[in-house]
Formats: sequence, C-alpha cells, structure tokens
Amino acid sequence: MAVEYKMWIDGESATTEQLDKIDEIVVDQTVDAAWEAKLKIPVCVNDQGKWDGENDPWMKTFTPIRIEVNAGDGKFVPLIDGPVVGVDSVRSAQPGKSVITVVVHDDSARLNRESKVDVQEGKNDSDIVQTIFSDANLTPEIDETAPQPNQTTAATVQFRTPAQYLRYLVQRHPEWHAYVLPGKERGQSIGCFKKFPEDTDGLPELVLLGADRNLATFNVRNRGTPTNVKGAQLPLDHKDIRVSDFSFRDATLMGDPPATASAAPPATTQLPPGQSDRVDLDATTKGVGTNSTFSMQATGSIVPFCYPAVLSPYRWVLVKISDSQYSTKYLITQVTHTLSRSIYTQSFTVKGNGVTVAAGGSPTGPQPSANLSVSFNLQLSIF
Repeated sequence: MAVEYKMWIDGESATTEQLDKIDEIVVDQTVDAAWEAKLKIPVCVNDQGKWDGENDPWMKTFTPIRIEVNAGDGKFVPLIDGPVVGVDSVRSAQPGKSVITVVVHDDSARLNRESKVDVQEGKNDSDIVQTIFSDANLTPEIDETAPQPNQTTAATVQFRTPAQYLRYLVQRHPEWHAYVLPGKERGQSIGCFKKFPEDTDGLPELVLLGADRNLATFNVRNRGTPTNVKGAQLPLDHKDIRVSDFSFRDATLMGDPPATASAAPPATTQLPPGQSDRVDLDATTKGVGTNSTFSMQATGSIVPFCYPAVLSPYRWVLVKISDSQYSTKYLITQVTHTLSRSIYTQSFTVKGNGVTVAAGGSPTGPQPSANLSVSFNLQLSIF
C-alpha cells in the first residue's frame, strides 16, 4: 500500500531542498483544541561555525503551511492548513542531537490576534458565530442554536478575541463545538460551530483480528453510570420558574444497550444555579445529558500500511475486536499522525456511548485467521 504526502509553503509547493531538511512531521488533531503540526529539522554547525538552516525565510511566524496525505486509497486528505506560530530549538554537543521544530497551528490562530468590543442585538448565538467566521474569511459550517427564550436580554457584548468569545459561546451550548478544519483547497479553511455527527460517514472499519486486520492495539476503559439531568431557570421577569429534565435514555446512542448500563438506579445531576436566560434550558439539559453518555474511552494505533484512509476527529468509525460488546461505533476525539522518511503511522483516542450485544451469542466481529501477512511499501511523492 503506497503512502504519499504533499506540502505547501506560503502557497507554493515545497521544494526538494526544503523537504530534504525535514526529518519527521507530527500532526496532532484534538477535539476542542487547535490542531498542531511539528516539523522536526536536524541542524548542524557549518565550516564557518554557523548553524545551517535555523533562519530559513519560510520558518518565519505566520508563514502558511499545508500538509496533505494519501494513506493508500488515492485520496489526499489535508492534515493541517495554517500559519507557523513558533520555532522550538534544541542544541546539543553530541552529533545528530540538535533539532529545530517548526510549530504550525490551524487557522484558528488567526482568530486570537485582536481583542475588540462588539455589541450584537437580536441574534441567536449561531448567527453571531456565522459573523465571526465570515469576518475571518473562514467558510462557515453552522448548526443553528435554539432561539433565545427571553428577548429582553437579546443583546450580547463581545469584549475578547473571537477565539475567546467562541469558547465562551461553547460553554453556553454543551452539545456544540467550535473548531477550524482545513478546507478542500489551500487557504480556504472551514469554521465550524456544530454538534457531533450522529453516524459514520464512510471511514473503513477498524479491525483487530483476522485477515482484514488493521489495528495494532485497542484499549478500552468503561467508566460511568446512567445519568438523568435536571435544571431550573428564573427569568428576569420573575414570573414562572422554568424547569427541564433529560434522561440518558433519550440520547442518540451508537449501540444497544447504552455503555453506561448498570444494575443500579440512574444517577441524577442538577445543573448549577445561574443558567443563562439567553440559552434554551431544554437544550442545556439535553447537551449535558448527552455528553454524560460517553462513558467509554479507548486508545489505539494502526498497523502501518494496512488502513487505506486517514482518521480525523469529529467522525464516527466502526471498531471490530471480535466477539465483544466493545465492537461498536466510536467517535474519534484525537489523532496523532506521524510521517517520517520511511513510515506513516496513526494513533488515536475515541469515545463511545453504546455497546453491542450479539443476538444468540453469535460473534460481533471477525474471527481470527491463522495466517496474517503484511507487506510494507512506502512511496513518498512530493508535489
């Protein structure tokens, strides 16, 4: 299975000379955090006593960098598209130990440059986010929030950077997530303010055993109890107290029964006082209750050259680990991509809210095969 990657620097294809200097690329993609790439470049002292390559022009702050990878299915997937935000430098007297690391963030870095005061009236929070992304030249992808229940407090004041304000809005909407994804084309990043998707979207299955094996490891931890969420809210007009409750059973589960199934009665969580009257209370209890169903956390890694796709956060993937209740769908929350001169690896973190119980005791996953052979073949193609 051939693996290829592409890299652009300041809108231009990276030169052979530039690529030859890079020893390793590590891209860390995490839910609810800026995505980060680290380009590790060995340096040494030349005959004039100067460090070669430590001041190349493309390493300057805010130089745009884009990296794409083809894991074997013929589709190049962007791992990151954004500016250089800094350089880490390690120096050693031992040969081969001195390294410069160029740090790249996604284009959310451009949302954290300038703090301003802005008053918005008569808009839902999703409308405000739409404006933030459009002003930053990001393509908006927005899940609409519920209308404000109390129009007497319809005005909102932004007195922070757009990135800080987005984090504040996410706190008011527990099911929503604000993040920036690389777009299909260079320099066309996507600003997202969305809930998690509710199903898989085409990623190949992750398989631990059998002829189709592509998982090296998969480690599951299941902690949690069924939880019902209750909340109350006193509007500014002081007329009627609003109350709301949400059961974990009403959440959209990616398995049956829920991963939090327990012989004990469900737990009850009471939202703290001070719930904003700018946010629909039912949406708040639903968000907190839905988040509480994700009791399964798992980490794993891919067998190099055996998985013909690129994993990324905010997507569901089906995992099969033979006849186990943990053979089910998981939401990807973190992926580390490592591109060296000879290999491409993916390690990941996922979470789940539903397990699988096989009917009649039949296996839920593939059966192990006595013969397993893997062919390693890496071909790096730079454009």
